[in-house]
Amino acid sequence: MSDPRVSIVLPVFNAEETIAEALESCLQQSMKSFEVVVLLDGCTDRSGEIVGSYGDPRIRVIEKEHQGVRQASEEAMAASRAPIIARMDADDISHPDRLAWQYDFLASSPDFSAVSGGVHLLDPQGEGMQRYVDWVNGLLTADDVARERFVECPVIQPSLMVRRCAFEAVDGYRKVEWAEDHDLFLRMMRSGMRIGKVEETVLSWRDSQGRLTRNHPAYAEEQVWRMKVHHLSLEPGVSKLGVAICGAGPIGKRLARMLKQEGVQVRGFFEVNPRRVGEKIAGVPVAGPEEFGKCWRSSVLLSAVGVEGGRDRVRELAGVEGYAEGVDFWCCC
Repeated sequence: MSDPRVSIVLPVFNAEETIAEALESCLQQSMKSFEVVVLLDGCTDRSGEIVGSYGDPRIRVIEKEHQGVRQASEEAMAASRAPIIARMDADDISHPDRLAWQYDFLASSPDFSAVSGGVHLLDPQGEGMQRYVDWVNGLLTADDVARERFVECPVIQPSLMVRRCAFEAVDGYRKVEWAEDHDLFLRMMRSGMRIGKVEETVLSWRDSQGRLTRNHPAYAEEQVWRMKVHHLSLEPGVSKLGVAICGAGPIGKRLARMLKQEGVQVRGFFEVNPRRVGEKIAGVPVAGPEEFGKCWRSSVLLSAVGVEGGRDRVRELAGVEGYAEGVDFWCCC
């Protein structure tokens, strides 16, 4: 069998209820040149038996002691053979044309390092996850994905197809205390890589009470902010010029505290609440809206306004004052 054009990487841990449907959605792809690398991550249920029952030469099975999704994914990536890698999870369903759509995008767009697509949420367990999926689906271009990188994770990992050379160029998944996928995307974009998107819905993404985003410590709110701040501090303008923060509420205060811990100079806050204007928060002055665009103009502006519509309002004001998002202005929530 010749080397495949695409490797589907599928880490599995105790997914006996969903692995058959996930695997069949891979095997039924309209694109024919692919392999499925299944890494059984210390499964103690029937997952291995189910995978082994297929006997399909396109499936390659690796069995390991339980090590967690990051390392399982990393090892499956390393064992795969194709120059293009598609991520898949054991409880999701790929559209039959997913590989074809995404492969064609990368083949015709050599300046893109990766591509995602639309996602349909299966069995939503609450409004929050549906809002997140709707937000991700609203990011239609590489510029959208790059612009929103510090708001939330702008790519749903099992919808991703990535060039192996790009994945390896940023050293793949790192061992970090926060989400390994968002960390990967932030490193890719900071290095100048572009992550595109096809218009079609490529994945049905299953929600559940047991999913890692709800239960794993890496996805806890404090860890999410630690990740954002770590990567923000590596932006050249932030480290060199310091920051001014829109919003002196709990989100802005947390952001300021963590940035200081990373050695970033926090020059001031902008705040609309008149009771806070003129005060100092941990020695940092708070200016009113009339000072926006005048105070600390040489610093990088960070939006930390958590109220509904706050992000769009700050974006509008920043644009009027000549800030360039992704250069000297970032939205963080």
